[in-house]
Amino acid sequence: MSNNYDKPIFTDATPHTENNESAQSLPSYQHFDNNEPPKGGGILSKIIIALLALATGGLGYYTYLLNKDKKATESELLEKKDQVLSELKLLKGSYEQIVLKNKGIEEDLLEAQNKIDKYIDSLQDSKVSISSLLRFKSQAFALAKERDLLLRKNDSLLQINKTIQKDLDSVSVKLTSTTAKVDSLAQQANKLKKVVEEGSALQINKLIAEAVKGSKNKTTDRGRAADKIRICFTVVANKIAKAGSKTFYIKVTAPSGITLGANDTQSVANITVNFSTAPHFIYENKSVDVCDFISKTSKEFEKGAYKITVYDDNLNEVGSTDLVLK
Repeated sequence: MSNNYDKPIFTDATPHTENNESAQSLPSYQHFDNNEPPKGGGILSKIIIALLALATGGLGYYTYLLNKDKKATESELLEKKDQVLSELKLLKGSYEQIVLKNKGIEEDLLEAQNKIDKYIDSLQDSKVSISSLLRFKSQAFALAKERDLLLRKNDSLLQINKTIQKDLDSVSVKLTSTTAKVDSLAQQANKLKKVVEEGSALQINKLIAEAVKGSKNKTTDRGRAADKIRICFTVVANKIAKAGSKTFYIKVTAPSGITLGANDTQSVANITVNFSTAPHFIYENKSVDVCDFISKTSKEFEKGAYKITVYDDNLNEVGSTDLVLK
C-alpha cells in the first residue's frame, strides 16, 4: 500500500522528457523584466508619493502658520510691553507732579516713585514673554492701587495740614493782636516808667562856683589869691524820688582843659564821666544844700574861664556854670 507522503510536494515545472505531456506541473508565473516595473506597484507608489507630498505641503503650511503666529505673538507681546511701559510711565508722571506740588512730600510717595523707576528699567531690559508681561502688568496694577491709597493718604494729610495751618493762622492773628496790645502796654509802661524816672530824678538849683581864700573862705576873683574853688547847689525836694544816701559828681575843668581835683572816672551803664570830686549826702525827699571844694594843684589857679558841671548818681547832667578868674 502506497501512501501520499512518498510523493514530492512540488514537481519540476520543466518536463524531464518531451513526451511527458501528461505530467502534472505548478501554475506558471509571468516573468518580469527588471527594466519594466509592475503596473500595480506603480500606482501604489504614486499614491504614496502623493500622500507624502500632501503631508510635506501640509507640514510646510503648518510651519508657515506657526512662524506667522510666532511673529504675530511677538508683535503682540511687544505691543503689550509698550502698553505696560506706558502705564508705568504715566504712574511715574503722576508721582512727579505730586512731588512738585508738595515740597514736604511724604516719604512713602518718594519710595513709590523710586520703585516705579526700577520697574521701568527692569521691563525695558527684560526679554518679552507672557509670564514677564503678566508679572509686570500685575505690578503696574498693584502700583496703581498703591498710588491711589497714597494719594488719599496724602490728601488727607494735606487737609489736616490745611486745618492745622488755618488754626495756626488764627492763633497767629490772635497772638499778633495780643502781642500788639502787649507792645502797646509795654510802650505805655515804658512811657510811664520814663515819666516816673524823670519825675523822680533829683534836680538842682542855685548852682554857684566861686574862688575863696583864707580860713574864712573869703571870695576872690583872682587866681593868684585863691586857695580853693567852692561849688554849692541845692538839691530840690521831690516826693516821688527814692530817699537815702546819694552821691553827686562835680567836674571842674581848668582853662587849659585839664580836670582839677581827683581827676577820677565813674561809669553807670554805658555812661562814663571824668570828675573832680564826689560829695555824699542823705536825701529825705526834702531840699538839701550841698557844697564841696576843689584845692589848687599848683602855686596858683591859672587865669581864665573854668567850667563846672554837676552829675547825679545816674551820671545825668543836672547843672553847669562858669567861673572866671583874673
